[in-house]
Amino acid sequence: MLAQVCRPAPTHAHGVHMTLASFPRSLIRCLALGASAGLALAACASTQSTASSDAALAASRWELTSWTGHTVPHGDNGEPVILNFSQENGKGRVSGRAGCNQFSAPYSVRGPGQLTIVEAVTTRMACPEPAMQFEADFLDKLQAVDQYKIAGQQLEMKTLDGQTLSFHAREKPGAAAKIKFVYVASQKVPCSAGVMRTTCLQIRERKEDPWQLWYGNIQGFNFEPGIAYRLRILEEQVANPPADASSIKWTLDMVVEQEVVKK
Repeated sequence: MLAQVCRPAPTHAHGVHMTLASFPRSLIRCLALGASAGLALAACASTQSTASSDAALAASRWELTSWTGHTVPHGDNGEPVILNFSQENGKGRVSGRAGCNQFSAPYSVRGPGQLTIVEAVTTRMACPEPAMQFEADFLDKLQAVDQYKIAGQQLEMKTLDGQTLSFHAREKPGAAAKIKFVYVASQKVPCSAGVMRTTCLQIRERKEDPWQLWYGNIQGFNFEPGIAYRLRILEEQVANPPADASSIKWTLDMVVEQEVVKK
């Protein structure tokens, strides 16, 4: 609230134009205070908008689903292209996997819908082509990102040269979560969970492996008998689980494949 009320300046009796020096000093000071307050309010609104934008980016992991003129890897080797935005000591950082290596880069939200990502640092694992070239192109293109938009579960980035990178929101697990791929058989089988008889999923990590019983749940996965699945899951360790519960938590990240199995 301003300390004083701004009153209209006196008008000249003969209609002569008044210069700034003609205004009372109290009125000039009042106008200056009003301008400063307006700038402060605008800066506050801008800060709140930027913070809201940061929170929306950081709420999910973002998986690359399409990119103008490129074929996007589907992550069948367990390595999807992922962006993970976070705030570290008040500074923005985006990290993830670029198809082959892990990467990390500073970022900033310049204003609503405006995003800058600077040069990334990466691990140095060699991968077969075309994965290495795709990764190099992807990390280079991130530096050209200028605008972004989040609509529901979709993130769209626009680059300075007019390309579009589209991402889909994935659950954001703990930092220690691991990505795994598992096959799920089309039928559950009888099993024992403690003293209780129930049915369990049959899972395996490779097609040539024997089926193993999975006694727990896969959070977010709705099993339908008669359908065989390949799932991408997030595996997390559970701290201090109950005596009759698993120390491992599985959460569905993506249904990679599903197939109706004829009896």
